[in-house]
Amino acid sequence: MAELTGHEIKRQISEITKDPKQCGFEVYVITKAEPRLKRIGFVETVDNDLRQKLKDSILRILSEKYNSEEAEYVFVDRIADEQKKFYIIPISDDYDPFPYLKIAAGAFNKKDIADATGIAFLIRHRQQQLWVYQHLWSIMVPNKSKKNWIARIVSSKEGDVFEEMADPIITFAEKIDLLVMDDCIITSDYNLLQNYFGFQDYIRIRADKTIAVVEEKGIVANVDKLKDYVQRGNGKPKYAKKMMRITDSKVLKMEPDMLWEKIRQSTRWNGKIKEKDGQFILETYTQVEALIDLLDERYTRSDITDTEYDTDVKQVAEPVAGETP
Repeated sequence: MAELTGHEIKRQISEITKDPKQCGFEVYVITKAEPRLKRIGFVETVDNDLRQKLKDSILRILSEKYNSEEAEYVFVDRIADEQKKFYIIPISDDYDPFPYLKIAAGAFNKKDIADATGIAFLIRHRQQQLWVYQHLWSIMVPNKSKKNWIARIVSSKEGDVFEEMADPIITFAEKIDLLVMDDCIITSDYNLLQNYFGFQDYIRIRADKTIAVVEEKGIVANVDKLKDYVQRGNGKPKYAKKMMRITDSKVLKMEPDMLWEKIRQSTRWNGKIKEKDGQFILETYTQVEALIDLLDERYTRSDITDTEYDTDVKQVAEPVAGETP
């Protein structure tokens, strides 16, 4: 399967949202117990069709938030930049937090609320299938822990009175926390993934694989300095995220002889990091970050003023019409 791009995400969402009547729509509670998917049924009346309201809400958010002109999508390797963008995270053997989406669902029972962790909306449109995930915070299941009492107003002979609601209830919010599309997770809330879905482990795996590529390239004499660097942060993956910036580095793919020739011709990089016999010798974590900046091509130079700029986030520019790429 080709790598999912922002353009393709928007195209699929556009096809879904412009044709809502042809969209199948199912709602599931996700629980900790197997089967984790529990399908919800609805009472549908002319005056109160909750299922339709949920469908309309989800499609509207998809259109306004995920398919807007301002919506930008970047691959997960750029997550260290911490921009307000949607990150595309491939589901793989290294990271698959939602395997139960491919397993048959069970029937929902009210006792499942006590074990609920999220709500999943499934949208089917022709050959497309899109999962929309909404995380269930404790406030969205207000009488889950029985620390608060929920009451409703009912009419009686004595007038309008309060009656305790003993059964657990659930709040459906107008929000989308993440999407699952074409074996990719799409979200701007990577903290949710870190706090509840083991994302920090995936980041470290990606960082370790990147270090292995650097080691195989043979351009760093003391690779252990890179390994020590990503382990910093008191358990937080801050530095592993930075290492991910060079996962698909074009500089790293250059032949070593060509790479060193370019470095020695560069005003910025020649002598920036200690080297001997065609290998970098990393003495400090500052030098590790300089190496990441080099391999990530963090710095850019203006064609007009020849001024060099520091940019945290890069995007390959589209070729100008008539120019050779």
